[in-house]
Amino acid sequence: MSKKFSSWKSTTLGNLIKWMIRLLVALIIALLGAIILLRWINPPTTAVIMSETRNLKNSVNQEWTPLESLGNNISLAVVASEDANFCNHHGFDLSEILKVRKKGLMRGASTISQQVAKNLFLWRNRSWVRKGMEAVITLLIESFWPKKRILEVYLNIAETGRGYFGMPTIAKKRFNKKVGELSLRQASYLAVTLPNPKKRNAANLTQKLKNQAKKVRIGATTLKMDGRASCFLNQ
Repeated sequence: MSKKFSSWKSTTLGNLIKWMIRLLVALIIALLGAIILLRWINPPTTAVIMSETRNLKNSVNQEWTPLESLGNNISLAVVASEDANFCNHHGFDLSEILKVRKKGLMRGASTISQQVAKNLFLWRNRSWVRKGMEAVITLLIESFWPKKRILEVYLNIAETGRGYFGMPTIAKKRFNKKVGELSLRQASYLAVTLPNPKKRNAANLTQKLKNQAKKVRIGATTLKMDGRASCFLNQ
């Protein structure tokens, strides 16, 4: 009886492991397929948008705009503010990670590619499992998408205010302008709100954030001059 039970237990455990492996492989294939499709197809929604829709119990504001219509000013300002080495890394900015760790900070080194990965596919709660999945998805996105596509998706899905996603909708709300019509100053004001979009208003920034926006404009000009914006600028 004991031998039969042990044999049954071993077989059941073996079958369970096989099914778990099959499920994992199926999930990886589905994820890979989705990432490849999203290189050309605009995402109808994201994990963050779905979460926010449930929290607000209402529809959110989002309007998709192709990169060439977004304008260089918002692209330059956001990259200068969020990920200055965007064109030079493959998903992870090791120099920024080391800098953040040296300062003893827990956050602040996520690249635009990483933010696209977690906004599109992952939940908001922090955990080692989520960070591991974020790393894998980031590598896949960097492997299959050109930099222009990564930035285009980010500028259209990033949370920009309570119930607002993407730069086109927040540009209209804050400045009553199409995003492609923003000055570099206005674009920099929007860029500095991204780390805390629900509490920061680009049309009514504190002096501290205005000073930060000034540094973003200097950074944007530097990126354009030294070639670090070559992977996404519209000529």
